[in-house]
Amino acid sequence: MKRTLEAAARLASTAVCLLFLTPAAPAQEALRWGADPSGGAPYVYADPSHPDTYIGYEVEIADALAKAMGRRAVFVPTDWETIVQALQRGAFDVVLDGLEPTEDRARQILFSKPYYVFNLQLTVRKGETRIGSLEDCRHRVVGTLSNTAASRLMEKQGIPFRGYADPVGAYRDLELGRIDAVLMDVPMEMFYARSNPRLKPAGEPFYKGVYVLGLRKGDEKLKAEVDAAVDKIVNDGSLETILRKWSLWNDAQLELRAASNPNGGAAAGESSGVKFEMTSATFNWRGAILRLTQAAGVTVLIAFGSMFIALGLGLLLALGQWKGAAGLRFLCTAYVEFFRGTPVLVQLLFLYFGLPVVGISMPNWLTALVGLGLNYAAYESQVYRAALEAVPRGQWEAAYSLGMTPALAFRRIIFPQAFRVALPPMTNDFVSLFKDTSVAFAISVWELATAYREMANASGEFLLLGAIVSAFYLAMSLPLAHLARRLEARMNRRRAVLAVESEVAA
Repeated sequence: MKRTLEAAARLASTAVCLLFLTPAAPAQEALRWGADPSGGAPYVYADPSHPDTYIGYEVEIADALAKAMGRRAVFVPTDWETIVQALQRGAFDVVLDGLEPTEDRARQILFSKPYYVFNLQLTVRKGETRIGSLEDCRHRVVGTLSNTAASRLMEKQGIPFRGYADPVGAYRDLELGRIDAVLMDVPMEMFYARSNPRLKPAGEPFYKGVYVLGLRKGDEKLKAEVDAAVDKIVNDGSLETILRKWSLWNDAQLELRAASNPNGGAAAGESSGVKFEMTSATFNWRGAILRLTQAAGVTVLIAFGSMFIALGLGLLLALGQWKGAAGLRFLCTAYVEFFRGTPVLVQLLFLYFGLPVVGISMPNWLTALVGLGLNYAAYESQVYRAALEAVPRGQWEAAYSLGMTPALAFRRIIFPQAFRVALPPMTNDFVSLFKDTSVAFAISVWELATAYREMANASGEFLLLGAIVSAFYLAMSLPLAHLARRLEARMNRRRAVLAVESEVAA
């Protein structure tokens, strides 16, 4: 027994020595890759069965590339519209998100060798007979993603299009008849449209482009590693296995073998095997200012229309809470708490995508106008209610002593005084409403903030375009503040005159 204990002690001592004296294996270096999982199928998206896990063919490509580089892949979710800027800030090492090499992006980042050859596919509603090709869409509206090969192609050909933040909204709007067609890369069309019985492809796939990885300027060493990894997964069949699994393999992918020639080392866009058009990105400042002016007009339309709804409905809600019966007060309070307690973005998405389920479908600009109006009515009602309660009770009694009815007393005595109290916060809310119109981008309304975001992301001119957009917002809001101050001063002068007249009469 003693010998057994001694042997056990020696074994434990040896284990401790090995634990503390054996050098630890070096930690595997990470390859952090950025992509937008929002509406990102089949590239990268949350697994419906396990929402905490991301899946997609680019998830598997990232794993294969990292393995070829002797690293481990780490996914960093980001927003598509600002993905290049996030890369430049160092949020991740590479962009792997269906990135197309363009001249404007080439000024900001590096490109790897191509890893996928894509085509574009036009989609229409099932019963559509007028549209058979993109040429048939010159007088129709086509949906697509912003700042993509499809949007650039249509802009070049003069075809009207509407930019979306994700393919889900575009195909949903096509189903509801809000747009006439959708032009997307084939992977998105296969996932979101091909199995939809209400939609059909219009013509064969066309236009050839490639996807590449994006890297920061100066990361030449990492680019060489990534290019070598792309060569490896192309030549050893790993990439073909992944693409076949996701039904994305076709003969065009064979051209990647030429691009991965280890002797030539062709750069993206220069391979003799893969040909594609790199769009010119000469920035047209005159055209940009014109488009910003048009977008500012949309912002003004939405802001004034929404405030008109908010002022009228807000007054009715305030009166209901202030003087209504118990049941009416409960309903008005429930309305106010609902619209103040839920994000306006969620409300807009509900109105735009939810109401069509019950047969109510509005254009995107009207949805934004109504949605913001309903939301701001809740806030305006509380401004009015506080202003009405600030009027002394004696004012009612004085009006009644003059023989006025309650309605006449409210219109001639109470409301003017309450309006004077409510005017400053009302003006502040109106100015805030101009800025809150920016949430309308979620339902593809091309207003001022959306226009800035789209053009700045495409050109990289964030500073100058931002200054111009700020000037537009100031030009819209400062006159309102000046008008409110004039109205307030005029009402104060009127109040002083009435006070003097009352003293003289007394």
